[in-house]
Amino acid sequence: MTNNLFRRLAGAALVTTPALLLGAMVTSPPQDDDSPRAYIDSLARDWDLSILSANLFHYYWLAIALGIPAALTLLRGPRGQVLATIGAVATVIGAIQMSGVLFADWMNAALPTVVTMDQAVTIFDKVNGDPSMVVWLRSGVVLGLLMPAVLMAGLARNGIIGWWATPVALLPMIGGPMIGGMVSPLAGSVAGALCCAPLFLIGLRLLRRTAADVTAAEPTLANAH
Repeated sequence: MTNNLFRRLAGAALVTTPALLLGAMVTSPPQDDDSPRAYIDSLARDWDLSILSANLFHYYWLAIALGIPAALTLLRGPRGQVLATIGAVATVIGAIQMSGVLFADWMNAALPTVVTMDQAVTIFDKVNGDPSMVVWLRSGVVLGLLMPAVLMAGLARNGIIGWWATPVALLPMIGGPMIGGMVSPLAGSVAGALCCAPLFLIGLRLLRRTAADVTAAEPTLANAH
């Protein structure tokens, strides 16, 4: 029963990831260029929109952190287990780091309302230039965007999901949504959401595993391996 509850919660969380990411990207405030000044200005320009986007990004990463560990309960037999476990643990660490970094959106959006823009940029550069923050940001990006592909490879090796999921999960790391964004902001947002297809499918697999007929068959399947 407890295992099924865990699977239901995790499955439901992963099923929401495409919608959460799409909403976060669609509401992400546009900026004039890639400079810190333009980034801070974009956040401060529309507080409500910026905070909505930050919340959606935060809960997207939270859903991943909650849902990914349960993906390991889908494994049957030894094939792909080491790869899937490494991918799952690293993905969760990356998701936690990425979620924590989002606190900066609230701070950056508020800075120009209490100090000058020059002072806001100075604070931004000071925080983001700290070596520990550089490690935090870069490791969060690598683990959060690269390691899901490792997880998918392990699950594919185990027969849980098709091999197509591995390159799809890798697309955010190699700039898939960014390439879509060259067409239009909406295209980039949709491309990002489509990259969540493997997470969505794992969520469905987890929910399916809670069905009465599947639950009843699990002891037999475990003994067979």
